[in-house]
This record gives sequence, structure tokens and C-alpha cells, in this order.
Amino acid sequence: MKIIDWVAILGALAWLPHLISMIKSYFTRPEVRIITQKTAEIGFTTYGPIFNMRVAFSVKNHDVVVSNFRIKVTHESGEEKLYEWQGLKQQVMKMHTNEGSIPYEKENSVLAIKLNQKEVEERIIQCQEISFIAGKKDIEDKAIKRLSYDREQDGYDPLKFLKCQESMDVYNYIKHAFTWKAGKYKVVFELKSPEEFNLVGNEYEFTLMPIDIEELEKNKESIEQDYTNSFVTDDNPARKPINWNWRYPSIHERN
Repeated sequence: MKIIDWVAILGALAWLPHLISMIKSYFTRPEVRIITQKTAEIGFTTYGPIFNMRVAFSVKNHDVVVSNFRIKVTHESGEEKLYEWQGLKQQVMKMHTNEGSIPYEKENSVLAIKLNQKEVEERIIQCQEISFIAGKKDIEDKAIKRLSYDREQDGYDPLKFLKCQESMDVYNYIKHAFTWKAGKYKVVFELKSPEEFNLVGNEYEFTLMPIDIEELEKNKESIEQDYTNSFVTDDNPARKPINWNWRYPSIHERN
């Protein structure tokens, strides 16, 4: 064997520890498995299209911090929407009474959550459609400026403000943001973390029927009333109760 061959072998061996380290890192990096409830919660309110899920996180190898949670929802027509967490709920205890058990839940920040190996972390993750939030803010900012001006005038009337053009623009934007359709949906859960990790069990699907869309669209009729309720006192005749329609389609992991 020539000297140059020995040099090549020694050079290759020099990379061996680094290669072993990379392989070890890959197989020991955190693995997060997503386990969902059998149904999703689909809605439409003044917060726009809503996708809520009760999920559990099973973690292997070592703990991991999740800094963002998104749900990519794709209709069979190819239309894709991206939902992002806006709120978290976690059950902390149950009180048992003669009428059954009453769950107690706490609200958590969506800045980040830590998942650990010791127990399966279960949470209700409340998500809103990202593009809706950005678009609504621009229109609401104009309405807020109008509200600030009206409040400085004599004889300010909140009900009159709720009928101004700026308020109407907000209502119309929300109503036109209704995007739910009948048909099959593909769901992909996306987690973000400062460290690398493997994500498994994150692809699901569900189907919305025409009756589901019909019921959800009825919520458009309550948009103005929801804003009215937020501006008037409880004893004001203009205040009326709202019952939002929600749909709970079965959701299952994709094969």
C-alpha cells in the first residue's frame, strides 16, 4: 500500500468520530408523537375560522420545548389554510359530584410549552387562521380610530358607532372570511422547537358534510350581535344571547 493510500485512510478516520456523533445525535434526538382526540372542533365566530384540537404529546429520548404549533389544513380541492395556536387549555383536576365529574382546566400561554418524557402531555389547543388574523387587524385598526374619535364627541352612542361604515367593514370582512367547505380535509400538525426533533403521527384527515357547512354559515348572522354585546351593558335591551354553532367531525390518522 502506498503512502498516499495511508494518508487517505487516516484522513477518513479523522472524520469517523464526527460521523459517529452525527449518527448518535440523529437516533437520540427527541421524538414527539401526536395523539389526537377522536373528534376535532370546527367553528366560525368573530375570530374567523377556528380549528381546535385536544391532543396529547408522547416524548422519547429527552425533553423538548415547543415554541410554535401550527395546523396545515388542505381541502380536497387543493385550497390550503394555515392555523396557528392562540390559546391552550390543560386539565388539572376533576371534582366528582353526585351529578358526575366536573373537569377543571387552566389557561396556558402560547409562548412555549415544555414536553417531557415522564408523562403524556394532554392539552386543548385553540387555533385561528393566520391570514384572517392579519387582514382583520388592518380593518379593525380603522374602526378603533373611528371609535376613539367618536368617544371624544358629545353624545357618544356605542350603538351608533356599531352602525358606522368602519364597523360595517369589520363585519363584512369576517363574513367573507368563511372558508369551510363540504368534502375531505387533510390535516398536518407542525411543531417548531429551538432544537431538532423527529415528529411522528402528525398527519390526519376529516370530512365535513353539507349540513356541517349549513350550520356553520348560520354563525354569520351573529357577528354584529357579538360586537353589540361587547359594547353594551347586561341590562341594555340591545343585548341578546348568542349560541355559536360548532361541528365535531371524526378525525383519524392517515394511512
